[in-house]
Amino acid sequence: SNGRSKPLSRSWNRIMATVILNRDDTYIIFKPWFRIPERSSKDDNPSMEKYYGYGELQAIQQLKAHTLTLLLRNNLRASGNKGAVQIDWSFPLHKKLKGYVQYFNGYGESLGDYNHKNNRLGIGIMLTDWL
Repeated sequence: SNGRSKPLSRSWNRIMATVILNRDDTYIIFKPWFRIPERSSKDDNPSMEKYYGYGELQAIQQLKAHTLTLLLRNNLRASGNKGAVQIDWSFPLHKKLKGYVQYFNGYGESLGDYNHKNNRLGIGIMLTDWL
C-alpha cells in the first residue's frame, strides 16, 4: 500500500514467487505473481494487472566491476498491451562507492502512477549492489 486515502490509495495483495538461474556472472530472475481478488466495492485499483502485468523478467550481467540489469514487465495482452522496461548500470566510483544510472519507460513505475506511462532517466550513488 502507498498509505494514502481514496482516491489516491494504491494497494494490492498478491502471491509472488521468484526463480533465479545463475551461470558465472549472469543471473536470470523470473518473478510471476497472482493478484488476490478483492470485492469490486472495496477494490480501489481494479485495473492494476492491465498495467503491471502478471510478472517480470530480470537479467543481471556482471562485467568486472560494472553491473548491467534489464527488467521487463508486460501484461501479455493482444489488445491493450502495456508493459515496462528498465535498464540499470552501476559502476565503480571510489572503493565501495558506486555510481548508478537508471532508465525506465512504461507503466507501473510506482503504485501512485501505475496507470500512467513514464519515461525517466535517473542518476545516483549506490552504497551496495545486487551482486
